[in-house]
Amino acid sequence: MPYSSALHLVRGVKSRLAHSGVAADALFEQAGLTEDGLACDALTLSDRLSHLWELVVEQSGDPLIGLKVSTPHRLGWLGVMGHIMLVSPTVQSTIERCHGHTRVGILLPGARRAVPLQRYDFVWCVLLRTLRSAAGRDDATPVQVEYAFPEPANASYYEETFGCPVHFNRPYNVMEFADADLVAALPEAQMPPTGDARPMLAGLARAQLPRFSARVQDIVATMLPKGPPHRDAVAARLMMSERTLQRRLAEEGTSFSSLVDDTRRELARRSLESGDQSLKMLSFQLGFSEPSAFYRACKRWFGTTPSDLAHHGERHPPVKGGSCDGT
Repeated sequence: MPYSSALHLVRGVKSRLAHSGVAADALFEQAGLTEDGLACDALTLSDRLSHLWELVVEQSGDPLIGLKVSTPHRLGWLGVMGHIMLVSPTVQSTIERCHGHTRVGILLPGARRAVPLQRYDFVWCVLLRTLRSAAGRDDATPVQVEYAFPEPANASYYEETFGCPVHFNRPYNVMEFADADLVAALPEAQMPPTGDARPMLAGLARAQLPRFSARVQDIVATMLPKGPPHRDAVAARLMMSERTLQRRLAEEGTSFSSLVDDTRRELARRSLESGDQSLKMLSFQLGFSEPSAFYRACKRWFGTTPSDLAHHGERHPPVKGGSCDGT
């Protein structure tokens, strides 16, 4: 059966690789992981993911790439990626509890291709991100990690990455946690019964997935100081076509121009209330071509001038507007 979350999985992995400087598009296409080619069975998808990691290691020349592209520190949206990657039909997961510890084991199956070590590295790092994000703690570490792989030459890097002992040549691939860390991460603060790991992992991922429009807004906010963001540039940052960008925003009931306007309005409100920038500087930081365009936008957003907001610190409710002025 097709893997319903495959598109999210592929986009998430591609995003991490691209941010690490890997030429992701070409490698994903070579591995058969294009968005149009994901309607395949779970084992075929798993083989393609394994092929991707082989290509990534070959291109980068770095056997530690799986650890480095997803270094385990807190990052919210990858909590959901951890959930998707670990409860997907391509993964067999188990959970055992003993003496105050919980052992999460995973097996990434394949039909015709062996699963490379780097793919497990990436999944373990994502799982640890999930735990840290859900628990709100950057210092949560496993008790130990076990790999069913021969010990690599750079084994010490694994202990530095995970902050715990890492053992190789073990029968299974396992990450072991103290129950106290998992209890802190679960929404209901309850440990799952021994058995299938999927309910626990689903709990860790609950309510962490941001809307796509929020991701677009984050990108828009970083681009505004250089001028009005263009749709093609934002689409390129997200590694998708303009048409896909428009479609996904429309699915959430918004458009690119409305999102840019909303982002500008919220940033303007925060800055005007804090009074930490001159009005002229703020207008340019928000990507307006001249202060007068910023003035008109404020009148439309808040029903008053930016100087009035800055001088009196009034908190006006946001007013939905159309496309941006002064672009």
